[in-house]
Amino acid sequence: MSASYDYFVVFAGMRTGSNYLERNVSSVPDVKSYGELFNPYFIAREGNEEFLGITLEMREADPDLLIRKAQADTPALAGFRLFHDHDPRVRSAAIEDPRCAKIVLTRNPVESYVSYKQALASNQWVLTDAKGQVDVPPVVFDPVEFREFAEAQAQFLTDLRAGLASAGQTALQIAYEDLADLSVINGVLRYLGSDHQLDRPERTLKRQSAADLDARVANVEAMKTAIARMDPFSLDPTVVSRLDRGAAVRSYLAGQSVPLLYLPVHRAFTDPVSAWLSAQDKGKTPLSDLSQKDLRDWRLAHRNARSLTLLCHPVRRAWEAFEYAILPTNLQAFAEVRHALVTAYKVPLPDPWPDPDLPKGKLRRAFIAFCKFLKANLAGQTGLRIDDLWVGQHTRLHGISAVAMPDIILREEELGLPQNLPAREIGADLALLRLPKVSDHLVAIYDDRVEAAVRAAYARDYAVFGFGNWSAAG
Repeated sequence: MSASYDYFVVFAGMRTGSNYLERNVSSVPDVKSYGELFNPYFIAREGNEEFLGITLEMREADPDLLIRKAQADTPALAGFRLFHDHDPRVRSAAIEDPRCAKIVLTRNPVESYVSYKQALASNQWVLTDAKGQVDVPPVVFDPVEFREFAEAQAQFLTDLRAGLASAGQTALQIAYEDLADLSVINGVLRYLGSDHQLDRPERTLKRQSAADLDARVANVEAMKTAIARMDPFSLDPTVVSRLDRGAAVRSYLAGQSVPLLYLPVHRAFTDPVSAWLSAQDKGKTPLSDLSQKDLRDWRLAHRNARSLTLLCHPVRRAWEAFEYAILPTNLQAFAEVRHALVTAYKVPLPDPWPDPDLPKGKLRRAFIAFCKFLKANLAGQTGLRIDDLWVGQHTRLHGISAVAMPDIILREEELGLPQNLPAREIGADLALLRLPKVSDHLVAIYDDRVEAAVRAAYARDYAVFGFGNWSAAG
């Protein structure tokens, strides 16, 4: 085998055919792919919390250690699959490393999404025997869920392209449909420097659904309408990669008649602001789920429009992310993050939650440990995603400003001030805006230690916005 590369990475996503590609390239003796080595929940395969002598905690502390170990223990070219929610540090290092062979595998995002929904419904993620096929009824296409799914993949591809260009590196590009062509599989092996070629494709994996898309989706018209708004010309993933991302335009709220645009920074404020906007607009529900074109059209129709956003204190922001996403034991979207916090970061999360008998000292210690994680996570020093729920408000505003700069930035405690200047400027009564009550749990555990932990995590927000110490009274 040629020594052009030290290891390889398949950049892919869920339901893109990456398992099939991996099995094919691993069927020759001089190539070995180890699965999802950097899945935040496990190592290589589901259930593995240790692999090649490396634990989750060791991998989190030094991701390169696992790559070196895979290389050292493999008498072949070692590789792995890397998805959008896997360790971003590994992604960056692989992109920049000329000794890393890079393969980018993509699939039509609608096909991937429907396949993902079917796999969830059947709990069957890999099929090795057609007789074991689990039949499921047509799935329900959720436009909001699909957009989030597609945007995550689109951002991943965009970051890959930009990173490769900046590093002066290239990658082998493969589409899902190409995997049916044996010559493409053999081309991958040649690219990796293998001395072997396949006479026939690997046959242990079976395609889980060969039916047309229309037969696999219960609400086909809703699917077509949602897709048309995103990409009226084709379903090419390179087109989808131009979806709105950092600015999160679809989260904006716009008055139907009143010229007010709300740019959300903090999740918990969206519903009350929506109710307030509706009250200002004679009961009309604010426009939401906007595309950039929708936003441009709205601005043309409301030429004197004002835009505003609301900030909360970093202590409240950290706590509400913790209470909403991390403490619950039944929130599937954050199950992997929760597991990693417990295993790799030793965050002493209560289980179950809520627990009325939990001493406030234990809850305080868990929250402070989470804030310690936040400090590393927001600095890009962890393998877990930087989620919009806890990203710094300065960072969030920076993303928003690429599309819509807020005219007015208010803090929550400023809403009830008499003679509120912004209220006069926008022609709306901000005194009627009622924000959610602060959590009693936060009030109970807050002290100087909590303040110090949050201040360390959100140092930039404290510096940029001049926040003082938090007070439950505002």
